Amino acid sequence: MKKHVFPLSITLLTLVAWLIALPHLPATMPIHWGANGEADGFATKINAMILTVGIMVLIYFIIAFVPRIDPRKENYKYFSKTYNIVLNAVLLLFFFVNMSTILQGLGYNVPMAYIAPIMAGLVFIIIGNYLQRVRSNYFMGIRTPWTLSNETVWKKTHRLSGKIFFIGGMLIFISAFLPDGYKSVIMWGSIVLCVAVPYLYSYVAYKKEMNM
Repeated sequence: MKKHVFPLSITLLTLVAWLIALPHLPATMPIHWGANGEADGFATKINAMILTVGIMVLIYFIIAFVPRIDPRKENYKYFSKTYNIVLNAVLLLFFFVNMSTILQGLGYNVPMAYIAPIMAGLVFIIIGNYLQRVRSNYFMGIRTPWTLSNETVWKKTHRLSGKIFFIGGMLIFISAFLPDGYKSVIMWGSIVLCVAVPYLYSYVAYKKEMNM
């Protein structure tokens, strides 16, 4: 039951914050910001609350129930701590997104141009630190046809991917303090790097493992 305490507490705290702030929020408020920190997406305050809190509820559902239905659920016992740390880090990211959204709606000048890449960078760094501990499963990790079909390829891919996610997270974090033009390029470049390199490497590693 301990694993449920943090996600439930932070999700309920977020909902309470929304309900307290709701009467004081404008009818329409920003819910998305560009790399320069300027709002470029808006919603009614009710829809904003449902959307942002709903994402946190979905993450909690994943934490609680996905391991039970994964065909390789027996592997979760080998990385259960890592599983909870990574998903709780993502949940914490959305908590700060919610708080920033509420504060913006209340009229406070929240520096989203700095906050968003800093928080995203930290999540990538955390994932990078723990990714190599993740065992083969159908939900978390680099799940390609080649990693899922070969345990050695899974391990090799995740060792490399952990380093790439850590480096990508550092770059995203640093981008918060760079000019807007560089910020977008570095953020999206780092994300593409973290997605493309592990995918391609898993294919190459599988071919090598199979001597093809």
